Amino acid sequence: MIDFTHWPALLFGALAVLAGALVQGSTGIGLGMIAGPILLIINPFFVPGPLLVLAFMLASLVSAREWRSIDRKGLAIALAGRLPGSLLAGLTMSLIPLPVYELLFGLLVLGGVLFSLTGWRVLPTMRNLFTAGLASGYMGTLTSIGAPPMALAYQHGTPATIRSTMSAFFVVGSAFSIAVLTSFGRFAATQVWASLIFVPPLVAGFWVSHFVVPRMNAKLIRYSVLALSGVSSAVLITKVVLWHFRGGV
Repeated sequence: MIDFTHWPALLFGALAVLAGALVQGSTGIGLGMIAGPILLIINPFFVPGPLLVLAFMLASLVSAREWRSIDRKGLAIALAGRLPGSLLAGLTMSLIPLPVYELLFGLLVLGGVLFSLTGWRVLPTMRNLFTAGLASGYMGTLTSIGAPPMALAYQHGTPATIRSTMSAFFVVGSAFSIAVLTSFGRFAATQVWASLIFVPPLVAGFWVSHFVVPRMNAKLIRYSVLALSGVSSAVLITKVVLWHFRGGV
């Protein structure tokens, strides 16, 4: 549950959500990679359920703003892959304890960061989009960070197509991931209420994205997101490892 006496940590989490919403409102990714590891460090209760609710809200806002640019055919193929990936992630979460989940979370985020840095050229073919949707469904349901595989598949698209298609993908995908987590007993109504704490910074970040991010250096934003995600994940992994060696089994 949430301890409101730890308000400095909650404020830090709100700032992470604001930054993530600001970046994702302009580029199509950023919320999960920036806020996910930080919220998990603050309180495991916030991830993945409440963060998936926030991802659904933000993706809905971006999709409504840019729905005309959605790649509908590619979206359908990617969503077909998202469904089995989400089911597999729900099964994974039902079988592993929290420390193992935290370690897996950190490793998957680091893997996503490294994947994003490879510069691997991938074309948005039917097979690649289905595979990206599958990987995104697994990562997104398990960690609420499903952007890296989809970003790789659409890396050569126009900015509007990337933002709109990935946002539409996350609207449907996040809703399905929440349904999967609910069916496996890993999501409850209390987590919806917990997500409401971060709605104001989420909306503020989305609104500011209209004015701030388009004027910033795109490459600098990308590497800043990856650096912050990598550092946060490394801290999380270190926390789990230290917990293990201190006898927490």
